[in-house]
Amino acid sequence: GSITKQFTSAAVMKLVEQGRVKLDDDLSKYVPQFPLQGKKVSIRQLLNHTSGIHSYTSSQAWQKTWNEDLSPDAIIKFVAADTFDFAPGTAYRYNNTGYVLLGMVIEKASGQKYANYLDAQFFKPLGMRQTSYCPSKTSDPTFALGYSKGPSSAVRAQFLHLSHPFSAGALCSTVGDLVKWQGAPDGGNVVSIASYTPMSTADPLNNGRKINYGFGLVPGM
Repeated sequence: GSITKQFTSAAVMKLVEQGRVKLDDDLSKYVPQFPLQGKKVSIRQLLNHTSGIHSYTSSQAWQKTWNEDLSPDAIIKFVAADTFDFAPGTAYRYNNTGYVLLGMVIEKASGQKYANYLDAQFFKPLGMRQTSYCPSKTSDPTFALGYSKGPSSAVRAQFLHLSHPFSAGALCSTVGDLVKWQGAPDGGNVVSIASYTPMSTADPLNNGRKINYGFGLVPGM
């Protein structure tokens, strides 16, 4: 689910360390097809949900397409014509579109598919053998089934093709693998300590006011 976002932010920071991405780069450098309506949106603003771009998961048109296999380009088109929620950097609003765009940035900058990049950079080196991009349909009994609250009992959740959440929420894992992951960043085994610091630190808006979010992580008290 949305724990995927911390993997996505770590992948972006890995690319920053490799000199392939800068936090102040404009989105248009990597995803020129997304209309910014004369605004500038930085990679940093996508990471901390301050871009102002509308979230596609709030789109009624998107909710009618859950069965379809959609590309990231098709996903971002649901909000491409929408007015920004606010000027970039002036407010915070949790945003799934921003993290889909970051997945597209990762693919452009790395030259690899999102799933392949994370597998090579994180899953294999950390021994996370039960973590991957989720299959949309599987007969593998080790995968948990989703349920929703029905009128009188739990019912199977509505099907959602896993191309939709993409880099905002399509990873699958286990408790054991997540324990490996959670212990790795503090020791500099995912990204450097210098890169992990902004991921785990409350970031400021343009006016200097701190928000309770870093890059894919909510800072602890």
